[in-house]
Amino acid sequence: MRRKPSHLSLAPPLESRPSDALPENLVRLLFRQAGDLVDADDPIQAELWCSDVLGAVWAATDGDPAAEETFVGAWLEAAEAEADDGAALVALTALGTLAGSGSARRAAAAAADRIGAPRPLWATAVPEISSGECWHYGDVYGDQETILCAFRRGETEHAMLVLIDYTLGGIAKDVFFTEAVAGSLADLQYELGSTPVAFLEPIEPGVARRRLQRAFRTTDGRVEPRVNDEFAPHRALALARVRTLPPSIEILGPEPAPHPDVLIEEFLSSPEAADLADFELAERWARLLVDRALNAADDPARVGPGVLDELLLVDVPEHAVLDAAARNAMPAVLTAWTLWAGRRQGLAEPAVAWLQTALSEILEEFPEAYRDPGAVAHRNTCPDTADLRSERPAQLARRAPGDTVLQLRTPPISPSVLRATSTASRVGRGRPK
Repeated sequence: MRRKPSHLSLAPPLESRPSDALPENLVRLLFRQAGDLVDADDPIQAELWCSDVLGAVWAATDGDPAAEETFVGAWLEAAEAEADDGAALVALTALGTLAGSGSARRAAAAAADRIGAPRPLWATAVPEISSGECWHYGDVYGDQETILCAFRRGETEHAMLVLIDYTLGGIAKDVFFTEAVAGSLADLQYELGSTPVAFLEPIEPGVARRRLQRAFRTTDGRVEPRVNDEFAPHRALALARVRTLPPSIEILGPEPAPHPDVLIEEFLSSPEAADLADFELAERWARLLVDRALNAADDPARVGPGVLDELLLVDVPEHAVLDAAARNAMPAVLTAWTLWAGRRQGLAEPAVAWLQTALSEILEEFPEAYRDPGAVAHRNTCPDTADLRSERPAQLARRAPGDTVLQLRTPPISPSVLRATSTASRVGRGRPK
């Protein structure tokens, strides 16, 4: 579903907090585009256009809600002063649905009532939207989940799809809309039906709303979140659709995660780790895996291709110093970790085999990622780089025959080690798609 672009790049750059008055050339541009939508056949065209404008504000102001509130207030004031009542009503009607705060939406509706001119023909249908079935699909590892929600307005229907990336802490990473609701579901059922590592299931609309609200809050809480290109233009419309889903009360919260030391001890004591040659380096790699997950608000014992991809092609190249011993130990330790974590997650044998294949491919790409000039520069200047070199004073007590308790003596890596400061614009690959 194509949107009418706002082309805000033609206007002066938006400051972090837009001034109370919009630049005159931006006002002319906005209402010229709004005028083109007076006779649109489908209200979603105006919604997509307005969402694109609000998305440009969100992207330019680092998602500052106060900045959007200021921008919308200035836009409402400009609309009431606009000579073309039709263009003004297009903007106000769309803002009455898409503005981020309830007060801004009510102010837009009140401004439209004050103008009082005949609304665009499509405008009477804007509030008359109902939610339908919701589905979710993703990989069995828990790396990514896409939620599909169907909506109906009159005789037309459309679907919203939101990609949630749990390797990045559960952010809403991508949003798009389609009119081919039944066709999209049929294509997904066909494509995912033969894949042993993917699922497609119906989901209660209230549960979908709860997950989507949490994902969008997570994205908005990040500085320069690593979202895809279509996220910002579709964000406001997506949030408007989420508000139409029925509410749901979350009865049970997530189970508390085990203490990192407990997890690492469990791994090093497992059959999968029994043949590792160097338990000190194994503990350091395990500590890095656990800290990476905790820093990303992920389950520290979860493993998936996306987790391994993010670890070996982003986090380690930019935030870890390795010597030959640490690099040589890496394949065996990560193989043991994936087998242990896969068993702990209850993954089926085909999913574990898929995971091992993905790990082999990522390990082949690791040397190039580690030599990347940008990665080298970052880890050489990052104040909290993790040191995994074998020649360090802290040592891990080896297990003697018959020992049942493993004493961990390596200090934990600081949680700030793995912050993604130089990868804000990079999009993780998150296998499998």
